[in-house]
Amino acid sequence: MDPLILIDQSEAQGKIPRQIARRVRLRIEYLSAAVSRAEKSSGLSYPPYYVEPILPVAKTPAEYGQMGVLYARVIPTTASGSLAILVQFTAALVVFGTKGTIDAVAAHELTHYVDLVRRLSRVDVTSEERIATLHESAFADSDRLVPPKLVFSDKSLVSLVSRKFKDGLSDSTLNRKVSDAWIRKSLPMRWIDPEENAIRLGVDVIAKARFDPKVLAKVATIRDKMMMP
Repeated sequence: MDPLILIDQSEAQGKIPRQIARRVRLRIEYLSAAVSRAEKSSGLSYPPYYVEPILPVAKTPAEYGQMGVLYARVIPTTASGSLAILVQFTAALVVFGTKGTIDAVAAHELTHYVDLVRRLSRVDVTSEERIATLHESAFADSDRLVPPKLVFSDKSLVSLVSRKFKDGLSDSTLNRKVSDAWIRKSLPMRWIDPEENAIRLGVDVIAKARFDPKVLAKVATIRDKMMMP
């Protein structure tokens, strides 16, 4: 898929400034390079990905005044009744993120993808009890992650991901730039409830899902290593 299709559409419709769209096109090479680095280090093909022009921001009543920008997400969806797993990167990340941060985010999302395949491939859809309770199966994206060292062979990439992701993405410079140059300038954004970041799939979709054999092989290796004392 063309990762810039939504950027092109939003620019044509006047929803994002031309200079932002131009900046995304200039810096998309950093994202492409980050994806290639993650693929090379993991031995896996990266799932289809795209750049989202609308910035998703989570806010909870329990933590008044606290918000969290969702710079990237793994999004399972359905296409013609079949499972499709996409990775969403925000335009704000591409425009304001450093090369190191973009590398870390792309690798981090691949670990989410691997973990999602791990969990979905283990669902026992032949069990009557399982079908009854998983008619709408919910999988929360947060706190679902396999250790980067079990996915990537590049030690510098493992170190980068571990350093950047400590209880979420740790990049105060990026947060400040996005706050000043995106949120305060009223560029496209959407407030979401944290529960919207949960993944809900019908059990029939899971039953018909077909996963990349290389990812399944990686999942099996990870499972064996995680079971080791």
